[in-house]
Amino acid sequence: MENFTIEISQRQDTGKSECSRLRRNGFIPGVAYHRGTDSIAVTVPQKDFVTMAQKARLTQVFTFKSDAKDLDGKLALVKDIQRDHVKGTVLHVDFVTLKAGEEIQVDVPVKLVGEAPGVKAEGGILTFVTHKVSVTCLPKDIPTLCEVDISGLALGDSIHARDLKFNAGVTLRDDPEETIVSVVGSRGAVAKASAAEESADSGASDAAAKAD
Repeated sequence: MENFTIEISQRQDTGKSECSRLRRNGFIPGVAYHRGTDSIAVTVPQKDFVTMAQKARLTQVFTFKSDAKDLDGKLALVKDIQRDHVKGTVLHVDFVTLKAGEEIQVDVPVKLVGEAPGVKAEGGILTFVTHKVSVTCLPKDIPTLCEVDISGLALGDSIHARDLKFNAGVTLRDDPEETIVSVVGSRGAVAKASAAEESADSGASDAAAKAD
């Protein structure tokens, strides 16, 4: 299992010049906060954070290691990352700290697994509508991702938020009727179906005419 323990330090100076100095020296300025409490100005090593962030999923829980007692051992989620629009480098990071017995609302990424027969055998197009869903749960129950099995999707079928399966303690916050994925007809498939229907109708008409 990957270790997502990150060294984090509390900082006293918060001005632009101090943030620029930190970045030049290989650190990322940021804040750590919890609902109803004041935020704490922090810094994390840029190289370590970027390496972990590249491996982390949207709901990855980080563990703080720090000399500051208000930070050491805390669990946290990355709430926001600010980047340089040109270089793509991380300029600032916001952490939201977690409490073991307190539920939190998080967005969980959706991953499709399997192959839809409506695409493979019926010529449909897979439409992946919703790539993440919002849930509430305790920190220990935060899902890494939500897998959606599409191996039963025929042409015209859909999977909605209400169909998603979560472990006990995880509650969906999104609209249950929200479409996650569906298989819709391509123009070619629709045209082929229409042609088949017309052929069937024509055959039926010819048979009726002969019977008359």
